[in-house]
Amino acid sequence: MTTAGIILAAGKGMRMKSNVAKPLHKVCGMTLVGHTVRIMRMAGIDEINVVVSTDLAESSELNEALPTDVQVAIQTEQLGTADAMISAKSSVLGHDSIVVAPADMVLVTADTVREMVELHSNSGAFATVLGAKVDDPAGLGRIKIDRDGSTERIVEEHECDDDLLASKLINTAWYCFSNDWVWSALDSIEPATETAEVYLPRVVESAHQVGRSQAVVSQNKETGMGVNDRVQLANVESVLKQRINDLHMTNGVSLQDPASTYIDVDVEIGYDTSIAAGSHIEIGTRIGRGVEIGPGTRITASEIGDGAVVDGARVQDSVVGAGAFVGSNALLRGGADIRNGAKVGNLSEIKNSVIGTGSIVSHFSYIGDATVGKNVNIGAGTVTCNYDGRDKHPTVIEDDALIGSSTMLVAPVKIGKAAKTGAGSVVRTDVVAGDTVAGVPAKSIKS
Repeated sequence: MTTAGIILAAGKGMRMKSNVAKPLHKVCGMTLVGHTVRIMRMAGIDEINVVVSTDLAESSELNEALPTDVQVAIQTEQLGTADAMISAKSSVLGHDSIVVAPADMVLVTADTVREMVELHSNSGAFATVLGAKVDDPAGLGRIKIDRDGSTERIVEEHECDDDLLASKLINTAWYCFSNDWVWSALDSIEPATETAEVYLPRVVESAHQVGRSQAVVSQNKETGMGVNDRVQLANVESVLKQRINDLHMTNGVSLQDPASTYIDVDVEIGYDTSIAAGSHIEIGTRIGRGVEIGPGTRITASEIGDGAVVDGARVQDSVVGAGAFVGSNALLRGGADIRNGAKVGNLSEIKNSVIGTGSIVSHFSYIGDATVGKNVNIGAGTVTCNYDGRDKHPTVIEDDALIGSSTMLVAPVKIGKAAKTGAGSVVRTDVVAGDTVAGVPAKSIKS
């Protein structure tokens, strides 16, 4: 059986009170719609379509949020969830079943989705709904289950009688439909009198009338947590954060204080790595084995090699090699590449530069647009003066060079192999291999 996915993301989300469309709000580093795509993919659904409004379809943010192989359909008018589903019809024909989901119920697990699809297939149902039992169902639609366990109907809260109002079984708005049945069923649904919208839950009633409706009920109350406002967004993030932290600890990662440790979704961390309190490990990051992350560290879209130490630094779009050290309040950004065993001192900044194997950049230094060779020692307070007010220029420091403290290297400039600069020098011209320069401007003093 083949299954396609449709994600309904065309709602306005007015309660978010935001210029950002609700599906693009982030939880643990990923947009809500991105999470929903991820859940479907993990459940084995490869062909996915996202239905959006015209405004959202025109935004560059949507393209950034979705994988390139996800198709986008446009609901031109806000005429309800059933109408939104119809917008994606042409993209899913040919599949046996369709999983339909909102963009804002992101605590549903892939295992639960697989269970729903399997029940739908094995039971011969036309419509299967995913429900969840929650502590507080206020404001949520209820699922009415028939005596034989099938889904009789889904009822919005304002339409519930007293018995159904007391029920804590809510509709997550995740469904599985038979493809060769659902479209004719959608065509037969009458629009709501007040709004002229066509509501997808009405399809479940049609399936029940012919004895072909089913329900999967999750006993995990978190499954029923959606996002309609900023409070719920924070609550969902808190739950997902704990799930992520628990998974990493189960896999052999030590978190000093899980409550103050924030790890985004899809971050990779090797075993025997330890992460101190107050650290943020953001999406796109890979951390090796036996790494030590000091308190207050923030790592974004970077790679940290085995056995490295990052002690309270900021690492953005950069690489820290195996056994390297990055000191507190250091900043690595813009493609910094710290090779194996290299050291970056406290309060240093490395931008778009390679620091070679075994080299040391001491504290208070700035190294930008530079290539530093192996076993170079750069003294405290050194600056590569890479910007002339109009253009950036490169600095090259070859193997075994020794750069004295507070040296100003005015790019473009090259320091040869095993060359040296005196403390406080201003180097404006290339230094040949083995030479020693000092002064302002720096001149050779080797003779």
